[in-house]
Amino acid sequence: MEKNALLAFILTLLVLFFFQFFLSPPRKVEKPPPKRQEQKELKGETKPSKIYRIETPLLRVEISDLGGAIRSVKLKEYKETVKSRKEKELIEEISPYSYVPMLLWETGDDRFYFECDKENLQVAGREEGLSCEARLPDGKTIKKVYTFHPSAYTIGFGLTTEGWEGERRVDFAAISWKGKRSYVFKGPIVYDKGLKQIDKIKDTLSYGSYKYAGFDEGYFAFLIIPEQGTPPLSLLRRGETPVISLTMRGKELRGRLYVGPKRSDLLKSLNVQAEKIIDFGWFDFIAKPLVLWLTLTHRFTRNYGVDIIILTILIKILFYPLTLLSYKSMKEMQRLQPYIQKLREKYKDDKQRLNQELMELYRRKKINPMSGCLPILVQIPVFIALYKALSLAIELRHAPFVLWIKDLSSPEDLYTFHVLGFSIPIRILPLIMGFTQYVQQKMTPTSLDPMQEKIMLFMPIFFTFLFWGFSSGLVLYWLTNNVISIVQQYYINKKLR
Repeated sequence: MEKNALLAFILTLLVLFFFQFFLSPPRKVEKPPPKRQEQKELKGETKPSKIYRIETPLLRVEISDLGGAIRSVKLKEYKETVKSRKEKELIEEISPYSYVPMLLWETGDDRFYFECDKENLQVAGREEGLSCEARLPDGKTIKKVYTFHPSAYTIGFGLTTEGWEGERRVDFAAISWKGKRSYVFKGPIVYDKGLKQIDKIKDTLSYGSYKYAGFDEGYFAFLIIPEQGTPPLSLLRRGETPVISLTMRGKELRGRLYVGPKRSDLLKSLNVQAEKIIDFGWFDFIAKPLVLWLTLTHRFTRNYGVDIIILTILIKILFYPLTLLSYKSMKEMQRLQPYIQKLREKYKDDKQRLNQELMELYRRKKINPMSGCLPILVQIPVFIALYKALSLAIELRHAPFVLWIKDLSSPEDLYTFHVLGFSIPIRILPLIMGFTQYVQQKMTPTSLDPMQEKIMLFMPIFFTFLFWGFSSGLVLYWLTNNVISIVQQYYINKKLR
């Protein structure tokens, strides 16, 4: 039973390892398209693009006169990487992210030039608007109004037309999927009687009733929230690129765009159940309380690494009775080993009879062989929940611990050797974790035979290799768990002598 439980845990780790390293290719950085050459405005000559810049305490926004489209949104409070000073750019005009609102008309993908009423807009104490208008030679007009808020990641939008008849399709956003596959979902989402994560688009998906749609980026999200009725929504493909398209009926289309972090309080404030996009998968019911606890203790510690240590201690205290029961069971199984060996020799040719005799032996001695597996089995969902929390909870993104450990949501980055084209990262936490795994294993009572014991001594090396690519927060959790287990084991061994 001890071997089976350990095997189950190892297989769980292997699944995570497999997804992380083999199904999550590195992000491809595509070359930007060539600069726009002079082209035709409708059917005549054009001019170079003009950029209108808007700055709020939270956002840095650029709007192009070509299409009146948002071409860039940067989040001022978040960085692209721990080591860079570059602000997180959630909306970009080029791949890998292409969240560019644009208009498509019956004639195809003609783009119209807009003139906005302000070139540079600073939003501070109150909300401000930017009005952009395009006047066509035949007298038709298109007007876009953007509204910016000083303390929110939302951007209000309004689209009105004059002189157009019938329905028109408004393409609001597009995102490239190239290089985006990972264990954590990233892609189009629609909230229609529940959250739908769209992995693939074969044919056009249509929605007549929904609360919002957009793209999930993992730690961040871009959402389109329509107002004054729900315009029909289509999710379609243009090549390999998913596109969210709304059908405009009448002369007006209004709503809000959310461009920001997946923080529960901010998403709840949108009042459309946007907080549902924070989804940790199968163990969501465990991951969310874990994140809540970490954020609560963080108010006092101001260090998420310390919070993970406190959480681990709390879990070990909570399950100490289970741990004590497990150690007692393993100790009794160890004492029964001579009797078990005799039964194996006696009934080596009759496995059914052997199992019956073993069960009878456990019954007489009042031992449950499964008891030794319980602590490991309990840790599996907690481990996976913490893995998902570190991969998705914005609170833990780029969270520092001590010294060189600057990001608990990523693998430790002490130093990297570059040899013959290979990168060899040097990491301290996995090495210490492997050593504690060895010490714990040596202290734990076992009912394995000598040969199996020698084989099991390889497990600390295997665990070290396995944890080498995991986030430092996850390694810290397992290291702390090992250290506490060693202390508990020392105490219990003295108590059971």
